[in-house]
Amino acid sequence: MKGAQRSVKNTVKNISLLVLVGLLAILCAANWLTGINIAGMPADNLLRRAYDHLVGGAVGYELRSSGVAAAEPAQIALTIEGQLYGVQYNLTEVEAGVSAVRALWAQVLADGTLEPVEDETALTAALQAGDCALLRYHGSLPLGVIAGWMEGSWKQEESLAVESLVYTAGTGQLFVRTPDGALYAAQAEAADSTLQSAQQSFHGMPCAFAGGEYAVYPETLLFDNERLSLPLLEERTIDLLSAQSGTGLEGLLQAFGFTAYSDFYDEQNGAVRVFVDNASTLRVSAQGLLQYASSGEEGAVRAYEEGEVRGQSALEAQMDSARVILDEALRAGETDTHAALYAVQQSGEETTLVFMQMYSGVPVLGDSDFATFRFAEDGTLRSATIRLQRFAARETMQTVLPARQAAAGAAAEQRSMMVAYRAQDGVYVPARFYLQTGS
Repeated sequence: MKGAQRSVKNTVKNISLLVLVGLLAILCAANWLTGINIAGMPADNLLRRAYDHLVGGAVGYELRSSGVAAAEPAQIALTIEGQLYGVQYNLTEVEAGVSAVRALWAQVLADGTLEPVEDETALTAALQAGDCALLRYHGSLPLGVIAGWMEGSWKQEESLAVESLVYTAGTGQLFVRTPDGALYAAQAEAADSTLQSAQQSFHGMPCAFAGGEYAVYPETLLFDNERLSLPLLEERTIDLLSAQSGTGLEGLLQAFGFTAYSDFYDEQNGAVRVFVDNASTLRVSAQGLLQYASSGEEGAVRAYEEGEVRGQSALEAQMDSARVILDEALRAGETDTHAALYAVQQSGEETTLVFMQMYSGVPVLGDSDFATFRFAEDGTLRSATIRLQRFAARETMQTVLPARQAAAGAAAEQRSMMVAYRAQDGVYVPARFYLQTGS
C-alpha cells in the first residue's frame, strides 16, 4: 500500500516538474520574442509567416510587403494642457512623434465621409475650440495610404490626395487639405483615453496655428522663438562603377532583377554601363543616374502577380517595391540621404510614384524629380529613373527665416511654405520657400 502511495507521489512530482519546465520554456520563448521586432522581419522569414498566420494577418502580396511608411510627416503637432507643441524637419523627433500619435490617428482615420468646406473660417474656429492634432506631409499623398501608415482603416475617398490633416477634438472633426487648396471635413472621433495617452508621450516645441491672421493656410504651424539652423551641403563625387565605391552594384542589380553575371556593354568611354536581358534594360551612369525600362508587357520587377490584388492593396505593393529598390540604390551610392514619397499619379492602367530626396528630414530639391517609378496595372515595373547624389555637411550653418516672419510677409497666393535645400553657387543652401496653390 505504501509502495503504491509512494508511486503516486512520484508521478505527481514528475508531472509537476514537467509542467514547470514547460512553463519555464514558454517564459523564455516569450522573453526572446518580445525582444524581436517580428513586424520588421523579412516577409519570407518562417517566424514572420507563422506570426502573420497566428494573428490573422498577411496573405497574398502582404507576405512580401514590409509595411514601412514610404514618407514620414514633415510636421506633427498636438495640443497638451491648452498649449500646441510640434516637431518638424528632424528625422529622429518626427519618428518619435509618429510613435506617440499613431494610436490617436488610427482612431481618427477609422472611416468617414468628407464634405467640401466652402468657408475657411470653419477650420479657424475649430482650431480654437479645444485640443487639436496635425499631420503635414511634403507633397500630396492618397488619404487611404496615410491612414494605412497610421494603422487606420479609412475607405471612403481613400484615393483623395491630401497634404495636411487636422483633427479638432473640440468639434469632433477631421479636416484635410488637397494640393489645389481645397478643404474637406468629416466627422471623426477618438477616445479621450487615447488622446490623453498621446499627450503624455508626445514631446515638441511650443507653437501655434496661423489661424485667420495671415495669408497662409490657417493650419500653418508658427513656432515660438523658432531658430532652425541647418548645415550647408557640398555635393561629393559618386562612382557607382568603381569596385571601391559604395557597396557595389550587386544589390542594386538584384533589386532590378539582374545578377552580377548579366550581359552588359559600355557607353561614353566606360562612364555608363548598360545591362540587358530578354525583358528589360538598366542603364547605370557612374555619376549616379539610373534608368530602367522593361520591354513590352514583360518585366523582371513585379510588385505583385497579375490578378493577385487591386485597388489600394495594389498601390501599397507598388510603393513597397519602389521603396526596396530605392533603399538598395541609396546604399550603393553611399548617399547619406533617404527617399520620401512625394506624389502618386494614377492614369488609366498606370501608376506613377514620385519620390523626393531628403537629408536628415529636409528635402533636397533639384531641377528634376529625384526618383520616379511607373507601374502597369498587372504589377510590372515599366520604367524607373533615379538621380543619386552624395552630400557632405559643412561646419557652416544657415539659419532659416522663422515661419512667423515668413507668414507675415506672405501674399494671397502664397498659402503654403516649406523648408528645403536648393543649389546656390555650387553649394546646397537651406531656405524657406512659398508654395503657390496647386504647385
